[in-house]
Order: sequence, then structure tokens, then C-alpha cells
Amino acid sequence: MRHDGAEWPNRVRWFDVAWVLFTFANLGAMLLVPDWETVPFHFIWVSLTILYGFRVWRTWPTVLVLTFVMATTGALIYLDVVSSRTQLDELTEVPLMAAMFAAMVWHARRRLAATEEAERISLDNVRLLERERRFVQDASHELRTPITVALGHAELIQRQASDPTIAEDAAVIADELTRLGRLADRLLLLASSVELEAPHAVPISVRRSTVDAVHRWTATHRQWKLGPTVDAIVSCDADRLAVALDAVIENAVQHTTETDTIEVGVQRDGREAVIWIRDTGGGIAAADLDRIFDRFARSEPGRSRHTGGFGLGLPIVQAIVQAYGGTVHVESAEGLWTRFEIRLPIVEDPIAATADDVVLVEGDARDPVG
Repeated sequence: MRHDGAEWPNRVRWFDVAWVLFTFANLGAMLLVPDWETVPFHFIWVSLTILYGFRVWRTWPTVLVLTFVMATTGALIYLDVVSSRTQLDELTEVPLMAAMFAAMVWHARRRLAATEEAERISLDNVRLLERERRFVQDASHELRTPITVALGHAELIQRQASDPTIAEDAAVIADELTRLGRLADRLLLLASSVELEAPHAVPISVRRSTVDAVHRWTATHRQWKLGPTVDAIVSCDADRLAVALDAVIENAVQHTTETDTIEVGVQRDGREAVIWIRDTGGGIAAADLDRIFDRFARSEPGRSRHTGGFGLGLPIVQAIVQAYGGTVHVESAEGLWTRFEIRLPIVEDPIAATADDVVLVEGDARDPVG
């Protein structure tokens, strides 16, 4: 974006006209009052510096104005020197003021050029991010259909296969296609996260959503535990909250073993409902805590796609929760435990109900709260 002053003299501003009038008035004062000429002389140069600071003209208008001011002020001082009304050394102020002004022009133009370059790079980055977002959205949409078709055939082969080896191979294919389907869904959600502005937000029970999420995962071989739960009503989309909870719980599953415990609970902190997920797995290195919500970031060392990594799940959690006015926090002790907190603003206070320290039996379909 070009500074307004770069258009001078094609577009004359009122303060340009005011400066010209002010300059000629001071030139007249220098001519008529020789004993007082130092004051209007400095008025001219100081006002020129101030005006240029606001306008930052192009090179040739700057040279033109500088030449005019040097010539007029220098000529008037020279006339006074010739008529012995001032000393010859007064003429040295003209090149001195011109040199100081030229130095200021050089710095101002460097800063303007740097600003314009930064704005250009910023605009290019915005366009690049928009192209990337559209590409991810299109790719995710295109992937859904072939993944669904392939998954259907893999499951059909698995059910009808008489050879255990073929059935086992088909199960592996189905698992990988399911994983790929989740990846496509997450990519699509991340690509549209900029537009997430609390879509379809309705009052929902955060306790009910949390319990349902735990039920979905109890078939996985872990030591599941439902901690204390206190109900609260939040304004959210139930499906989006389920995606966020599944992503955090899946992260816990990926970084624990069958002997580890995954505990989930709900509590209140002022006007916020806090959903927390704590596991006794390998924890997160302190160096990774600040970046686990970055898109496509993965913790080091040695995380494979089977042990997880912080690629897409946690950024999705943050995008969803922030869309509904909430926040996500994480604490961890490497090698010992990790605790995630999802905080959402409470919009209604139902009658409190709790379920303390209920151990979920693996695969148990019972309501652990009821």
C-alpha cells in the first residue's frame, strides 16, 4: 500500500497549501526583518521536516522542494551577507539543514519501503493460506467417497471370508481405511475452523456429553475411570463437542498401555464447566507442551502414527472449543501423567448431580452415572 504522499503533486492536500503559504510568509519575514531572519529560517526547515514526515513524497518532488528551500533561504542570507547585515558563516546553516533533512528522508524512505514489503508479504501469505485451505477442503471432500466405498468392500470381505488369514487382512484394511476417514474428516474440520463461529449452538448437558464420550471408548483395553462429575449447561453443538472429546480421549489412548488408567470427569470453576481427561501414560515433554496445539506438529522423539503424535486431533479440539468461547489447557509430567482440561462458559445452572470414583468395566454398556 502506497503512502498518500507518494501521489504528490498530482493530489495537493490542504496542508501542502498551508505549508507553501507559511513558507512564503517566513521568506518575506527574512527579507523584511534581516536582524530576525534566523527565526523564520528555522521555521521553514522545521516545518518542511514535519510535513515530509507525514507525506513522504517521491524522490523528484522531494528534490524539487529541497532545492527550492535551499535556494530561497540561501539567497536571502547571501543578500544579507553582501549588504553586511549578517556574517558569512550564517550561510553554513543552509547546507547543514539540508544534510540533516536528507538524512531524515533516507531513513523515512527505508522505513516506508520496509513497511510496504511487509504488507506485500503479509498479503501473499494470506492468499497462500486461503489457497491451502481450499485445497484441503476439496481434497477432504474428494477422499470421502472412495474411502467409504473401499471400507464397505473391506468389511464385506471380512464378514464373508472363510480363511482366517484373509479375514485378518481385511480387518487390517478396514482399520486403516477408518483411520484415513478420520484423517479426512479432521482435515476438513481444520480447513473450515476459521469459519467456526459457534454454528448450531444450543444448550446441552456437558455431563451427558462427557459420559457418552467415555462409553464410546470403554471397549478399548484401558483401565477406564469416571471421576467426579457435576452437571452444567453450556451453549455448544453436541456433535462438535463429541468430536473434541473423542480427539482428547483418543490422544490419551494412543499414549497409554492396557495397564494405564484414563480418568474423565467434570467440575465447575466459577462460571466455567471444566471437562478433564487424565491418563497415566508416558506424559508430554516440557519442550512440546507449548506447541501441541499447532497444526501438524508432532512431539519428539520417536512418535509413529501408531503411537500417535500431535498432528490433527488437538488442533481440532482447540478450534472447536474456542469457537464456543472456551479454552483448552494441558499439564503433564513426562513419564508419569497428562491432564487435559476443556473449559466452556456455563449458560445455565441445573440441579447438581455427581458420580464419584465409578470404575468402568471394560466394554461395560451400563450408564456409569445412573
